[in-house]
Amino acid sequence: ARTALLDALSCAIETASKSPSARALLGPIIPGTTVPHGFPVPGTSHTVDPVKGTFDLGVLIRYLDHNDASWGMEWGHPSDNIAALLATSDYLSRHPRYVNIKANPTTISTLLSAITKSYEIQTHYQALNAFHAHNLDHVILVELASAAVCSWMMGHSASKTQSILSHVWMDAGPSRLYRTHPCTVPRKGWAAADAAARAVALVFRADREGSEEAMRGVGSVLRHKGGGFRDGRFGGREFEFVGGLGEMEGRGVEGVMYKIMPVEGHGCAAVEAVLGQMEKEPGMVWEDVEEVVVRVPWAAKYIISRPGREELKCAAERDHCLEWVVAVAMVKGRAIEVEDYEDEGGWVGDERVEELRGRIVVKEDEELTRHYLDVGKRSIAAGVAVRLKDGRVLEEVLVEFPVGHVRNPRTGEEVRRKFVRNMRLMFTEEEIHRILEVVERDDARVCELVDLLAR
Repeated sequence: ARTALLDALSCAIETASKSPSARALLGPIIPGTTVPHGFPVPGTSHTVDPVKGTFDLGVLIRYLDHNDASWGMEWGHPSDNIAALLATSDYLSRHPRYVNIKANPTTISTLLSAITKSYEIQTHYQALNAFHAHNLDHVILVELASAAVCSWMMGHSASKTQSILSHVWMDAGPSRLYRTHPCTVPRKGWAAADAAARAVALVFRADREGSEEAMRGVGSVLRHKGGGFRDGRFGGREFEFVGGLGEMEGRGVEGVMYKIMPVEGHGCAAVEAVLGQMEKEPGMVWEDVEEVVVRVPWAAKYIISRPGREELKCAAERDHCLEWVVAVAMVKGRAIEVEDYEDEGGWVGDERVEELRGRIVVKEDEELTRHYLDVGKRSIAAGVAVRLKDGRVLEEVLVEFPVGHVRNPRTGEEVRRKFVRNMRLMFTEEEIHRILEVVERDDARVCELVDLLAR
């Protein structure tokens, strides 16, 4: 959980430093609004209420597609919940009304427990339930997990929490159209922030004195005939689970993949594999290539394959195009960076990239799909084979566990390097050291950490 927190914070600082598009969404809805006991948004000078603070931090964590990922029949990014958990626990640690409540959400220890709980809830649902098959975006699970855990931090009763969660299911989550070609737009970078903010809003409404009647829930929200969630939005299906909460080895906070490069998670192995091909064949350049065959699990083909040379109109489309990402990496000869996706990054419209895109073939592979869904293996693999114009075929390079995967031995070191690299964009070495010291202190108040992150 500590690693997950540090990684999410590093993603937030990177976005605050590099993305004008994301920064435009930040700050109070009405400029100049001030909030007593407000949440200082990391990497900014904004202080806002916990709901807007959740949205703002959620944008910063997610917008550049550099935060952690988890997968199964559904995919998603569990660190999206950290926005809700940090904004809420910070507020509770500042406001006199909440400082001594039962759950004691003032310390780093409790924040880490909250992160663990939220990851467990989200990945529990992801394992066997395909929300995308019903045009439901996976951020519904962010609203669910964030609402449940923030309610716990507030010290709510089980019945009040159940009422809050029934409102989450009545919200029923957004359509995933904004992730779907040719409709992919930047909303995919703030959809989870919106979901987490909705969760926090529900929790704070339910916490208001005298709100019990107004916030009354619906106990049959899932099973109600016709209009309940299962019949109305989930094709009449029951949810399926692998055991109970806490019983799924290798999932939850211990099973996520950290993104060392800012590539949609299903594309990381392909980029590693194509760079591996270039290491094996020194001197190979893109002009030598007749065809690149990328073998992937079904989810990668479904989510991020965009064959051909159709124009990709924004960064949101480019980072969801496996062919474009592989082509840029091959022309550059190194991993893609955040700036490469932008119009000013130098690669948009580059004829070398566009020509190479047309030579890349992405193929779904049954074996890789089995390993992807196997709860015991959970690889997120890609194999890359290259056919050259001189007739030679370079043997496939297969990457099963890219750097960032829990089973890759380099992951821990690389996540730490990513944290320091991103934090240096806004903080001195001394400031980074102080931030790490607070995160390592279980008894530190959450607001101590948040105050160090403001700029």
